Amino acid sequence: MVSVCLLRYYSQRLPRSVSCDANWNAMTIDFSDVRRSLEALLADGKNYYDAISHMNKDVYYYDPDHYWSQLSEIDRHTSGELQSRLLKPVGQIANCMSQSSLLIDADQKDLVTWTKSIRASLRLRDYYVWDTEVLHDEDQVLGVKQAGQSDNSPRHPNEARLNFERDISNLFRLIDLLEISPAVAHGEFQSNPQATAEYERNTAFVMMRIDNNQPELEDVYNTIKKCFKRFGINAVRADEIEHEDIITNKIREKIKSSEFLLADLTGERPSVYYEVGYAHALDRRVIMYRRKDSKLHFDLAGYNCPEYDNLTSLEKLLIGRLEHMTNRKPDSASP
Repeated sequence: MVSVCLLRYYSQRLPRSVSCDANWNAMTIDFSDVRRSLEALLADGKNYYDAISHMNKDVYYYDPDHYWSQLSEIDRHTSGELQSRLLKPVGQIANCMSQSSLLIDADQKDLVTWTKSIRASLRLRDYYVWDTEVLHDEDQVLGVKQAGQSDNSPRHPNEARLNFERDISNLFRLIDLLEISPAVAHGEFQSNPQATAEYERNTAFVMMRIDNNQPELEDVYNTIKKCFKRFGINAVRADEIEHEDIITNKIREKIKSSEFLLADLTGERPSVYYEVGYAHALDRRVIMYRRKDSKLHFDLAGYNCPEYDNLTSLEKLLIGRLEHMTNRKPDSASP
């Protein structure tokens, strides 16, 4: 339904001021810049709605753009600018939420809902979501209404304005909780497009076939690990994860928290396809490779997945990719 990690999109370096204790253990972010951005957005949004509030409120309409279509080009442009300006402060909030001890997954979902609702309001539409609902008559189940979302209902500017102001207020309340959360952030946020709101810097998770009867797979993994190490990145695989929980849960955590994700699709392993699919559901970018002549299922046929002939070509491909993604040169290869 709603992908929380859609908010990963914001890749620019986030302006911030940090205060920390002498041991550099407890760090907090000053959200004054975020507050100022939202305050300016709220003020300009009110001016936008004031300028278009003269529209007649119609009783019967079916077109989602019933009111939007009545706006001038200038007003539409203003709406577009306001929608674009919303993205940066929301991205900054999202980047910190997972580190807060006062916020939970439901709050992250709320952030997505409020963000989409604000954007819909600026387009003079109403955005709403609904959970799965079981339809029944007394004790007889008639069917199931699947969870979903929609912004197909037009809203008069005065109604849209109320939703806009409500959701901006909700964002301010999130900031209030983030500002009093201990250890809301650790280290610098980077511009790496791989990073999510909860990533651990200089980490990579490798998704690939694991088979003790095929020692060549270990050579592939060691090559991948060596490439990442040359960029100061620690790569791990599922079999190296220490856990007391179900291993699938730990894998999902690694997919969420690792700064880089790499998948070798050689062997067509269902588990690897599952892990890549889960990463894509979180809107994570996955570096993908496969050995030459390996079959690529249609699910991933539209994604970039270069072939490698041997370990040397795999190393060359991966080093080049990491140079581009990290914008730095690799250390000299270890002897």
